[in-house]
Amino acid sequence: MDEDKLKAEFEYRDGFPPCLIYVDAEGDWYHKGARIIRKDILKIFYDNLQLTDTGLYVIKLKNEQCYIEVADTPFVIQQTNIETGDSEDSAYFLITLKNTNEIEKLDPSTLWVGENNVLYCLVREGKFPARFSRPAYYQLATHIEEDSENGAFYLISNGTKYYIRNSPPESLPEAIKS
Repeated sequence: MDEDKLKAEFEYRDGFPPCLIYVDAEGDWYHKGARIIRKDILKIFYDNLQLTDTGLYVIKLKNEQCYIEVADTPFVIQQTNIETGDSEDSAYFLITLKNTNEIEKLDPSTLWVGENNVLYCLVREGKFPARFSRPAYYQLATHIEEDSENGAFYLISNGTKYYIRNSPPESLPEAIKS
């Protein structure tokens, strides 16, 4: 099949063909409507996922690349745990990502509240937005406090107060922010 015919058959975006993969708001992946359940395949996709400057999620494997359709974000946090050190001031939070069960330290400076009061943060060294699942949100919410002076909400991690933003960090592409 020549490239013009392929482009006519599938909608290209920013020069990328579609992977025919869709990620729903809960972080479940589907290929042509069938749910992808194999963790090893999902790990390969996550490890080769990139976010373009235009907000497009692209899987790049060897010399092939294609974009995926995403309802919200491919990364969903399924669990939040607090880790306490020697004192309360040294407490920090670990988050577990759905599908890969990868655990990483929460960067509380990246927390923000999106539409419908959904909580987000950045993961994978600040490269991707991640949505908190309801259970993960409730686990973290027990540690969120309200500032009596200004009514803003914050989280204390490693003895530092981090206010939760009402908008995504500036580092995200504009298409993701809207």
